[in-house]
Amino acid sequence: MIPIATSRFNNETWNENCSYRAKINASNGCIYGCPRRISPKITDDAILFVVEMNNTTNQIEGIGLIKNAVRADKYYNIYKCHNYNRYVYKGDYHIDRAILEKFNIELVECLDYILFKEKTHMKRGSGIKLIPEKLLKHEMCRSIVIQEEIRKIFRQHFTCTEIKEPKKEN
Repeated sequence: MIPIATSRFNNETWNENCSYRAKINASNGCIYGCPRRISPKITDDAILFVVEMNNTTNQIEGIGLIKNAVRADKYYNIYKCHNYNRYVYKGDYHIDRAILEKFNIELVECLDYILFKEKTHMKRGSGIKLIPEKLLKHEMCRSIVIQEEIRKIFRQHFTCTEIKEPKKEN
């Protein structure tokens, strides 16, 4: 299964991220700046889904697909607060909330609930953090296998074969 993580925004940082993506012509892509690296539990170059949380609106904004590889080819000036530009992860695939709702509104509502309203919500913290298995299997979401549903939506939306399960090492 492809791991699912979160990145947190407020309205200001979300607008900065959207502006930067528009500036570099990455309308279908995603870019995340973080003050710290992704957890070492995720192997280098592994792919992962990143759910974009807006803590101002208490809603997800979209989901991006990235590789666990820090982009050090240049300095990315995404956010005014330069600490957030320390480690940058970039991906070619992104689906915003409106498109996700067209595919599966129940998934969007489930993510909104477990990430913002559940007692073990993910609103705190900084950087890109993995969503615990316990939240992904929450009773409210019992009719959805979240990881499979997100993967299916990406496959249908982009109609490509590039989103593959990482090969397991023996």
